[in-house]
Amino acid sequence: MDKLLHFDYLRLIINNLLNVKEFLRFSGHETFHCKEQWLTKGVQLFDNKEVDAFNDDIFSITELGVGKNMVKSIHHWLKAFGWINSDGAITLIARKIIENDIFLENESSIWLLQYHLCKDEYASIYKIIFLDYFADKVTQEFSEKSVINYINRRLLQNGTKSVSENTLSSDFNVFIKTYVAPVKNIKTVEDDFNAPLLQLNLISKTNRRNESGELVYKINLGEQSSISPYLFMYFICDSFENETVINLDSIRKILGSYLCLTLDSLENLISQICTLDNRFVYKDDAGIKQLQIKTNTPDFKQDLLSSIYEN
Repeated sequence: MDKLLHFDYLRLIINNLLNVKEFLRFSGHETFHCKEQWLTKGVQLFDNKEVDAFNDDIFSITELGVGKNMVKSIHHWLKAFGWINSDGAITLIARKIIENDIFLENESSIWLLQYHLCKDEYASIYKIIFLDYFADKVTQEFSEKSVINYINRRLLQNGTKSVSENTLSSDFNVFIKTYVAPVKNIKTVEDDFNAPLLQLNLISKTNRRNESGELVYKINLGEQSSISPYLFMYFICDSFENETVINLDSIRKILGSYLCLTLDSLENLISQICTLDNRFVYKDDAGIKQLQIKTNTPDFKQDLLSSIYEN
């Protein structure tokens, strides 16, 4: 038996014995990637009706001016970006962005979208590709089939029901449209070039194909100079909620992956926040690199969220 398959089989047995289940979602977008205006329109829809507007098909279709499938997609993206919580209510992060940047013109707002899309894990493929898939790889390149194969192994290891190839392929294509600008033509100019995360340039085509003839994409690690210290402080406190001592490796693995930061740029941001606010202290003792936070409470995190736009 192939070693990898043997390992997957053992993991499946162990997970079943321990009843370990991981819920992964690869649908709900109705094959539409998110458009810039959808998020604010979705919140406005909620505000125009006392009960959940998305449960009223006639009202939501009329108010949004789109078809039923697109209404479902807008609802999906509101959840995926963390603008609606599990109780169906508009979140503080959504209110804060709309209050300060309703047209998503501030790049900090776009970074908040990217962070919560990965961290909240409502749409599973985003955390999977940015973090999990590359956990044991040197290269930053990937293709559709390599990602789908990884997801199928993950489902097998978890002992959960398999997902159809068509569903996974559709989800991957929506993922790519979220980050990679299409070739300009009359059809795509209006529809595809207003996806909010395009401007971050986190993923690009390599203009190469692999041995299977598939397009190869790559993660664009970089300095990400548009991430302000206050924004990074918020990411730290939100990712490591209630923690006061955090290993650099944990920050690199999580935030470095979500934000596509090089190690040098990550350490530079840590240096900036420690210089700016003495509640953050970086320690490098005997090769053990840690970030200490003197205050890491929900109130402090909300203050940081306000500071992102005030500064």
